[in-house]
Amino acid sequence: MSTEPTHDVLPVNDRERSERVLRALAPVSRLLNRVALVMLREDVGGQGRHVDPDAPGAPPPATARWTTAHAAAVASPTMEHFRSALRPVGGGTEREGVLDDLARYFSISSEEALARCLDWESASLQEWEAAPRDSVDGIAGFYASATSWAFDLSWYNYLQVSGTGYPKSVIVADRLRIASGMRVLDYGSGVGATAQLFAALGCEVTLADVAKPLLDFARWRLDERGTPARYVHLAAALPVASFDVVTALDVMAHVPPEELRGTVEAIHAALRSGGLFVTGFDVRRKSRRNAWHLYDDDLPLRWEIARAGFRRADLIDAGVWIYRAGSTRGVRGRAHIAWAWVRLASPPARLLRRCRRVVARAGLTVFFLVAARR
Repeated sequence: MSTEPTHDVLPVNDRERSERVLRALAPVSRLLNRVALVMLREDVGGQGRHVDPDAPGAPPPATARWTTAHAAAVASPTMEHFRSALRPVGGGTEREGVLDDLARYFSISSEEALARCLDWESASLQEWEAAPRDSVDGIAGFYASATSWAFDLSWYNYLQVSGTGYPKSVIVADRLRIASGMRVLDYGSGVGATAQLFAALGCEVTLADVAKPLLDFARWRLDERGTPARYVHLAAALPVASFDVVTALDVMAHVPPEELRGTVEAIHAALRSGGLFVTGFDVRRKSRRNAWHLYDDDLPLRWEIARAGFRRADLIDAGVWIYRAGSTRGVRGRAHIAWAWVRLASPPARLLRRCRRVVARAGLTVFFLVAARR
């Protein structure tokens, strides 16, 4: 069943009126996004089962909660490139493409592939708890052997094109005005769909991931579709001063603290002067089901990024951060680092963050108590 959205053509006056309403509601939208991020960070129950948009009785996409960027991405021509990245080579829907890829690569049925997509988190937890993960080597061992994330990430790509998930790759491509000839590194490339999108837009793409099972699956998927790309199995060195853009979407929260500074510095070194680094901080309150989210606060991540010389260039929907590579040398470089330390790493900054989290937790507790009584 096709999941492509339909769009009515509004008269000019109605369209302008709608755009004015959206602009007026933008502050409310940003506030709701921040509330949602707080709830996500404080949730200790993990992500849980993925939803299936095609399941009987499944609700339609909650378009009323879409941000302006989300709505624009769904209507963008770039979305069609992302859809094409998921479809089967011989034709079919995005859903069929995702399940067919997984079924053929892992030698299972499409029904089993669907089940493993929906229940990926339970499988991932079993893989995580199969060995100690309290060291860098233990965490590396998880990524060297886990296969559950291939099902998680593949399905989330499908959710993005079905209208259920946040279409982050398309939003980033449109905001950066990704164009032909650009050299892009997707760091923590997963199953390769973001790299496919950039390749379809004419970029030279490189995929890098510490998880060899994911990188192998991504290479297989791209080879199946004839998409040219380069591949780096981390922690192999990245080429220096080679890329216009580096994306690391929801990746940094999985980098062990012992390796965080070196990782950020390597990404900075891989960018050409003035290049852009796009990332996000999927930090979660520590719990058993959030075990692979290694940070419960984004301040340490943002501090290391700033200390490496990155300057914030843009922030989309309070969750997608765009940085520009700068220098740490000279008066301006030292002043940038000093101010970043004040905002992100100083004792007052950490105290303020703790206070904000206490208030947020208290507010959420009150909210859920009131909701439970109704």
